[in-house]
Amino acid sequence: MKAPNLIFKALLGATIACFVIAGCKKKDDPAPTPNPTNNTSTETTQQTLRSSDHSNVDNESNQAMDEANTAMSEVSTTRGVQSVCGAVIDSSQKAMGIIKLNYDSTIVCSGKKRGGQIVIQLPYSSGTITTWSTQGAVATLTFNNYKVTYVSTGKKLTFNGTHSVKNENGGGWVELYFLGQPIVYKVRANMEITFEDGTTRSWHSAIKRTLENVSGVLKSSVISDTSTTDYPSLAFWGVDRYGEEFYIDMPAAFSYKIIDPANCIFKPTGQLFFHWSTKVLHITYGVNADGTVATTCPYGYKFEWTDEQGNPQNVVVAY
Repeated sequence: MKAPNLIFKALLGATIACFVIAGCKKKDDPAPTPNPTNNTSTETTQQTLRSSDHSNVDNESNQAMDEANTAMSEVSTTRGVQSVCGAVIDSSQKAMGIIKLNYDSTIVCSGKKRGGQIVIQLPYSSGTITTWSTQGAVATLTFNNYKVTYVSTGKKLTFNGTHSVKNENGGGWVELYFLGQPIVYKVRANMEITFEDGTTRSWHSAIKRTLENVSGVLKSSVISDTSTTDYPSLAFWGVDRYGEEFYIDMPAAFSYKIIDPANCIFKPTGQLFFHWSTKVLHITYGVNADGTVATTCPYGYKFEWTDEQGNPQNVVVAY
């Protein structure tokens, strides 16, 4: 029985590491600011920032949740803790279901430095911890001045606020890999993001995130988990860096591959409708370089809007 056990541990460790080690993740540079030739107006710059701000905040949010999953393995099981690049895992209060990720802002991981802290709290009552693999278990992630600095550009994002993450169907990596059981997380986020220029953005989410293993391809999918009369598939909302309220409608699942034998990973597909004031920014993920929808591994994403003169505009950005 020793050999299968060792194989399982090696597979599990390598898989979890793919969430936190540079070689398995997509590049961690922020979404680029393109220089479109069809329109160089202030409006184009603002639309570019709106789309890239959301992409960057969502990417960092997902990575933080993945690293929290890694840290919670110490509370949930008897396995050793996998390392998190640039962070020290403080488990001194794990008996009360508390794990702290303390990030060293001097260490570069995948092209970025991270500082500050994320505190994870699992359900705790009368000396008993509800482990993370339990159906219905809810973990609260508190971000305390969690700052991400992209080394190549100097751009910065500082996060303060909370994520509430519920394990909807129970189970974890064992069920995902060996039984083919998806893991479904219900996420509620209430965050404030501060940019390097001092402007801020409030960011809220109501989503469900599913991890699936289909024939060795590990896929992450996100769908909206709330609705209003105006936005039937509301996934994200808040106030952008320009002080305008925004609402992001996600009519279908937004997905990307985390592990893929064909190596087409972290290149999402899906559509978002970014509403603010009386305007709509339509973002299509998973397109070719010419902006057409990709049928193979995609080049990037396209965002489209109608300018002040009523002319259609679009920009394609590479992943």
